Amino acid sequence: MSPLVLAQLAGSASYGGGERYLELLLGRVDASRFQSLVICPEPGPFVDRMSKQGVRTLVVHLAPLVNPLALIRLALVLKRERVTILQTHGARSNAYGQVAGRLAGVPVIVSTVHNSLMEYEIGPLRRRMYVGVLRRTIRLADRVICVSEALRRHVIRDVGVPEARTVTVHNGIDPAGFAQAGNGAEVRAEFSMAESPLLVHIGRFTEQKGHRYLLEALPTLRSEWPGLRCLMVGEGPLRDELVGMARRLDLGDCALFIGVRDDIPRVLAAADLVVLPSLSEGFPFVLLEALAMARPVIASRIAGVDELIDHGRTGWLVPPGQPSALAAAIRQALKDPARTREIGQQGADWVRSRFTLGHMVAKTQAVYEAALRDRAAA
Repeated sequence: MSPLVLAQLAGSASYGGGERYLELLLGRVDASRFQSLVICPEPGPFVDRMSKQGVRTLVVHLAPLVNPLALIRLALVLKRERVTILQTHGARSNAYGQVAGRLAGVPVIVSTVHNSLMEYEIGPLRRRMYVGVLRRTIRLADRVICVSEALRRHVIRDVGVPEARTVTVHNGIDPAGFAQAGNGAEVRAEFSMAESPLLVHIGRFTEQKGHRYLLEALPTLRSEWPGLRCLMVGEGPLRDELVGMARRLDLGDCALFIGVRDDIPRVLAAADLVVLPSLSEGFPFVLLEALAMARPVIASRIAGVDELIDHGRTGWLVPPGQPSALAAAIRQALKDPARTREIGQQGADWVRSRFTLGHMVAKTQAVYEAALRDRAAA
């Protein structure tokens, strides 16, 4: 029997959490059962990344936000490619894919929710429009995968998805992929770190990721640990503003903005603490990766993250948007290194038992198969 064509309609062509999810999923999905195809809504780094990995990748422009011609183009591509299962990602791609998939006669549509619509960094008018559109189109999806239980509650309550058509599949990683990262000595040497405490924040420079709260926490910490450094890994629209904020706080070489890195495991290996003071998240890969490497983590107590971090056992949770609470948690962790190492190891054990890539892929493929059976029965 020939493999079924499994098309993935990406949320963007950049490289964020949703694209990381797709890269991991497509690297493990059963190729004897599913023939993978990626469709991106615009050109970008993710298109090039997938193509280099041998995954057939097409671009179907979906801009502007409301574009009937884009809907028709997408439907024609789905029909031409004889897609059996279409999995969509993110608000825009979910809405376009749900409608275009039905126009093209795609047997099974699975929509994926990586973040809450209520937390999108958009104006209230656009948010209401997104919610209104999805309330109407989501009924066309056979299943809705949510990457956290909090998101599952959100789509049931706020988007109106019938509970029976929702399923939680937590993100997962392959812990073995981080086993050869070393001890971080090379990264520490790169930034002349010696034995000083090193904090690491990895994330796109947007308001959502809470960089400013970490910057505000650093001056008091540096007064206790003069050699303390914090690596800010990433890029984004707020970079210049955050660099200016660090300058105004007189952080000097304490806060280092080091751009996007392709050696994240090595950077994590160098960290004493991984800090993620976000205002909202889905189920962040950066915390999964840090935990898998037994790096102690401090993160905001927000929906999704609190399903991954058990406060005081697998990491620490602090109220979002409160630099003083963040500084207190970092101080506590740095002052008790033995306990901090123990927390890191417990976090690693937790990820390896619950949130592996194998679990994620198996549960996702089970969603495909259940939807196919339902369609066949109907």
